[in-house]
Amino acid sequence: MKFLCFGFCFCVSGVTALAADVVGSDLVKEIVVPGISKLSKAPSVELMGTLPARRALASGKANLALIFVKEGDTEPTAPDGLFLNRYLWANAAAVVVVHKNNPFGQINLEELKGIYAKESRVSFNDWSDFRNGNLAEPISPLVYSPTGSFTQEFFQGFVMEGEDWKSGVRQRVEWSAVLDSLAARFGIIAVMPGLPAGSPGKVLPVSDGREGRPKVAYFPDEMNIYTGDYPLRLPLYLYVRTDKEREMREVMLWLFSDEVAEKLKAQGLYPCPKSIRARLSQRLDR
Repeated sequence: MKFLCFGFCFCVSGVTALAADVVGSDLVKEIVVPGISKLSKAPSVELMGTLPARRALASGKANLALIFVKEGDTEPTAPDGLFLNRYLWANAAAVVVVHKNNPFGQINLEELKGIYAKESRVSFNDWSDFRNGNLAEPISPLVYSPTGSFTQEFFQGFVMEGEDWKSGVRQRVEWSAVLDSLAARFGIIAVMPGLPAGSPGKVLPVSDGREGRPKVAYFPDEMNIYTGDYPLRLPLYLYVRTDKEREMREVMLWLFSDEVAEKLKAQGLYPCPKSIRARLSQRLDR
């Protein structure tokens, strides 16, 4: 099983503090490293994971970090007397899709865990297992995580809390098989990076639903993901030392560019909305 450094899953490599201008999650290494190397004043870059990035910031060995931070996690820190500015750069997120004629209207994180995880507080194997459920149809779960995406790892870490998959969950499914299932399997439920326009199936709004958490369900549109109203998301923040922000200006302008936003989308991530990026770029460009 592959565990990724999302802040709730930990990798064992790179446990010592890095020494580089830019550090962070290795999940965006293929986007960030080649691009920064082409900048006119290219800083040093070491994307080896969340834990070493946090340590590099705390020890003063890094100026800027790209770090996933789960709600409730401790914020990264800078050395005594120094401070960090935080900017939301992107989100890891997933959408939940069912057959277009499935009457089910919404779902929450605990119910998703009950569908997909081998161990959960309540297990859901049939649509009639849900409260007020009247659809006598077995649930057919799958997860679609194409090459270059980490939807499967994100979902397993965030929703399933690292638990193993139920034996009936279809994984590493080809897109053609996903489309066929959404069109023909009435009991289908699929987790994926996004549903292209014109595809069969309907996207379900998702609520948190856990004890003491919001019960309102939200669709995964751009602003709901950005604001955090849509709960099936994990923010990827850009942290920069306040005393180094001017020095890192070229890097930040590039990271918030349209070019990088398209690369993030191609990897299944949801970049900060264009209007937000434009305002930040204007402020940085002064």
